[in-house]
Amino acid sequence: MASLAAGLALLGSAQAADLATPAETVRARLADAGLEVSFDRAEAARLVGEARQSFATIAAQWNAADAAATREVKTALNAAAQAAASGDEPALAQARAGAWTALLRAANSGLESSVKAGNAAAARDWLAVREFRVVSPLTRLNADATDAVEALAAARITPEAALKAVRADVLDGYQARFGDALRDLGTSEARGFRTLAAEQQALAQGYFRLLQPAYAAQRSGAQAQALAAELAALPASLGRVQTALEGFRAAPLSDREVRARASQVTRFLALVPVEYGRGVKQNGGQAVVAQEVEVNEASTFLAGSTAALTDIAPLLPDQVAARRLSAGFSALTTALTPQSMTAAVLPPSELGRRVEALLTDTRAALPTDWQKQEAGADLDVVRTQLDAVVAAATAADWQSAETARLDAYALLESGTEARIAVFNPDLKTKLEGLLWNSQKPAGLAALIRAKAPAAEFRATRAELQGVLADVARILGTEVAPAAVATNAGIIVFREGLEAVLILAALMGSLRRAEVVHLRRPMWVGAVGAFGATAATWFVMQRALSLLGRYGEKLEAVVSLVAIGVLLLIMNWFFHQVYWTDRMAGFQKHKHELTHGAGRAMRAQWWGLAVLGFTSIYREGFETVLFLQSLVLQAGAGAVLGGTALGLAAVIGVGVLVFRLQAKLPMKKLLVWTGLLICAVLGVMVGNTVHTLQLVGWLPVHPLPFELPGWAGLWLGLHATWEGVVLQVAAMLAVVGSFYAAEALKERELRAKRSEGRAMTGSAVR
Repeated sequence: MASLAAGLALLGSAQAADLATPAETVRARLADAGLEVSFDRAEAARLVGEARQSFATIAAQWNAADAAATREVKTALNAAAQAAASGDEPALAQARAGAWTALLRAANSGLESSVKAGNAAAARDWLAVREFRVVSPLTRLNADATDAVEALAAARITPEAALKAVRADVLDGYQARFGDALRDLGTSEARGFRTLAAEQQALAQGYFRLLQPAYAAQRSGAQAQALAAELAALPASLGRVQTALEGFRAAPLSDREVRARASQVTRFLALVPVEYGRGVKQNGGQAVVAQEVEVNEASTFLAGSTAALTDIAPLLPDQVAARRLSAGFSALTTALTPQSMTAAVLPPSELGRRVEALLTDTRAALPTDWQKQEAGADLDVVRTQLDAVVAAATAADWQSAETARLDAYALLESGTEARIAVFNPDLKTKLEGLLWNSQKPAGLAALIRAKAPAAEFRATRAELQGVLADVARILGTEVAPAAVATNAGIIVFREGLEAVLILAALMGSLRRAEVVHLRRPMWVGAVGAFGATAATWFVMQRALSLLGRYGEKLEAVVSLVAIGVLLLIMNWFFHQVYWTDRMAGFQKHKHELTHGAGRAMRAQWWGLAVLGFTSIYREGFETVLFLQSLVLQAGAGAVLGGTALGLAAVIGVGVLVFRLQAKLPMKKLLVWTGLLICAVLGVMVGNTVHTLQLVGWLPVHPLPFELPGWAGLWLGLHATWEGVVLQVAAMLAVVGSFYAAEALKERELRAKRSEGRAMTGSAVR
């Protein structure tokens, strides 16, 4: 019996502890007490007593996790009991909010401690006691913390990595709640809602206690204490609190997340008048709601835009503009919400005017780097909306599921669907069917009408995932970073090799002891050219970032310029003349500088430095220009990685040539790297033609067969006649120029032989 009891005890300890239910009971009983306190104080007191009893069942775990927060819970419960006895509704609301946020803080402490210790089972228990950001059909609950805990349980990640993911997810939710509390506090004060204002003030204070360690880490402990004091003085200090929060995010967003949210702000906002215009009609000179679902969709898009703006507003460099934008979005939300669906509403033309003005202000306030149009941004949003469809259907919330489905379709219809129709009409048809009424698997619209089981929604969602991946591949929204890095490395190595050859030729005659010192200014000029090349990179990056909003059109223009220059320098006829004349010019200039009679030493030094600079910088400028096209395709990360490898190879060749005096087969190296550059040219031409087709600047005539996805990622091969023909034409231009140059060389040799024979014959006569 003793062993059986021990086994049962062990089994009981292995079972998950239900920490969430007692905590939610505390919250629910205090909320019920708030409803009763103005009518039945005794009932309110009884409900507060039940809340205290529920907390007693978990007080030991809470005290072990965070003793200070546990004391705050008890203090708040005592205050709630006093407020119930005296019938003080605002005080009870304030105590309720204080108790709940203290519960959350202790639970968060327990969660982080469990994750640090690698105890995934305990982390699951604590994670159940948390709050999420308010979601809409355009957003989904963030499950990163849950995924991290499960990965920790499976030993797929370390406790440190799990803690980072958990903290980012949880703090993101609490900062969103903190912002909501401050916003609702201002509204409640303006409307004279004393009880709601008291509750929101306490919530804001409690949520900040959760965020305070992150705030102190980013700012300072003194600033965190000062902000806590300002929060205690709410609502009078609301303006100062908002100023102190400018630029603060407890869970910093990545660059990609910032750009995605900035894109959501403008994309969703632009769709508001579209949906509103479908739902509101003129009736006898008055605008009235004709289709409520369309107006609801407009409100949904506006809510999604507002939520995205809320996330990035603290990061805007101009916080005055950020506050102005927030006020503008708030005013538009009020204007879009009629008192009833039968009342007169804002005319669509007037709403369109307001949205256009707000869009203009938004684009002016957002940094240009954030406004870079990423081809995959729409698809990322669509995937999120489709997840929201499945989540709503799983919860049997059919109205939300339909709204999310319509939102996904509206976003696809606004651009992506039309573009995919050009390249693959069958894929467009399949995509529409899965969103509407296809049979196998059933379309989402049909599943929602039938209120189908969640498993069928997941099956359709899985099929849509594959279709969207095909769409991304065809539209070029996915690139192979390794391919881009390889191309960047080839470009840098080829151009760097040419620079090494130029320097070697110029310094070849400066080996004697009496002139070897003249190499130094040329080296200084070469190093200066390297620095100038780096500066040119940053200048071009800045210039292109200012034009980032033009997205694929900018990529097309830059790629065309890069291809034009690359075709020119790959033209063997031009290159032979250019190389011969250029080297002759360099050598002549060097001779004048090193042998000029009476030339001042300082002028000689500077002249040689300028010669070293100009001989190298031209190669550097060309390289930077070529790389910009790749940056616009795949971002700077992959390009800089390939650049580093190519530069390392160039430095290796330079060491062999200048330091070790090795005689490398430079001509063969130039020929072989020229062939590699020719391959890079083909890839650039294929991708540029594809981009030109995407923006509508070139027609599209599909090939009678499909090409595998890797062909587009690695070789720039897309299944259109225009792309293949122009790639072949570029290759023929390079090869043809080689044979033309060889023919010219042979003709010149024959002419010289004929001239030599003629001169010999004349001499004999």
